[in-house]
Amino acid sequence: MPTYKYKVASSSGGEARTVSIEAETKEEALEKLRMKGLVPIKFAGVANTSGFASLMGRGTFDQVDFTKRLLPLLKAQIPIEKALGIITDGSDDEPTKLVVSDLRKGLHEGKKFSALIREKNNVFSSIYANMVEAGEESGSLVEVMEELRKFLQARKELKTFLATSMIYPAIVLTVTSGVVVLLFTVFIPKFSKTFSDLGKELPLPTKIMLKIGAVATHPVTIALVILAISGIVVFILKARQGGPTREWWDKNIVKSPIIGTLIVKVEVAKFVRTMAVLLQNHVRILDTVAISKKVVSNSIIAKSLDGVASDLRSGVKLSKALSKSAFIPATVLKMVAIGEETGNVGEMMGETASLYESEIKDSIKRLLALFEPAVILFLAMVVLAVVLSIFLAMMELNDI
Repeated sequence: MPTYKYKVASSSGGEARTVSIEAETKEEALEKLRMKGLVPIKFAGVANTSGFASLMGRGTFDQVDFTKRLLPLLKAQIPIEKALGIITDGSDDEPTKLVVSDLRKGLHEGKKFSALIREKNNVFSSIYANMVEAGEESGSLVEVMEELRKFLQARKELKTFLATSMIYPAIVLTVTSGVVVLLFTVFIPKFSKTFSDLGKELPLPTKIMLKIGAVATHPVTIALVILAISGIVVFILKARQGGPTREWWDKNIVKSPIIGTLIVKVEVAKFVRTMAVLLQNHVRILDTVAISKKVVSNSIIAKSLDGVASDLRSGVKLSKALSKSAFIPATVLKMVAIGEETGNVGEMMGETASLYESEIKDSIKRLLALFEPAVILFLAMVVLAVVLSIFLAMMELNDI
């Protein structure tokens, strides 16, 4: 989720300052600022960390790592305020020190831990704040934090799996594209003049390859490629900001034959897993739906869930309310219905989420298993075509 930076002033006046807030879109960020009594003055950009610091996992607050450090201290019955002090003293990460120090200061001022977490919505997700609040109200903060740690770790592992699974295909595709570009822009043009001076009709495959090479190295082609790459970059930047561009992309990507099915599975798994964790920790159903919908990245899928909360207020069962979304599979609806009958909706949704997460990993593995030989076969065919065209031309040269 991106973090947006705004220059703001408080509604009661005072000096302007720059704040960062985590939200899916700029519109949601503005709404969150207004709810906190802040008046946005100027958009200051996106505050997501990138570059070397991001690759090394430094420079941003990691709520998963924070939970892992805090949980053992709470299990040892160390008070939260003292536990936060221990984390601050033992951390070498400056962002972590700043966040934890602010939390500790708030506890000194008599604020609830969940309220402090909720205030820092630029580093803590809404599910984190709601689960901590549920743990405080039920007197089972340690147990809830343990569930939260498992949930955050599982979500992080799924994200890492998806990201690392894309690394190898990206490398193979990049190398293949590079080889093809070199063949048609460097290798073939070097033979072009030699073949054109033969004074004899060249074989058709050779003429085709020379024509492709000439087109590939033409200034107009190069300009068009640069323009296309620039257009793609601009499109990606606009899509990340939300709005019509993001909606167009989200609408069309879910319709694609293979990738679309996988994306729907990923989004449904995130939604169901979040609902399962919240319901199992006694968070109210309306809050659960609202929070779970926010973890859905695809705007079209998220919109299909807009009516769930209003249906629940009207007394409609959860399974019936979810059935109005075209993206919730029948399997999920049946599992929720069984959970409603047995009184274990959260547990059944957890089982369903585990099933979908397993299917996602299997689907990605199958795609990768097909992708590698397909790319290698494509490269082999291109190289064969180039070699064959040159071989035929050399045969003609020997006949002169």
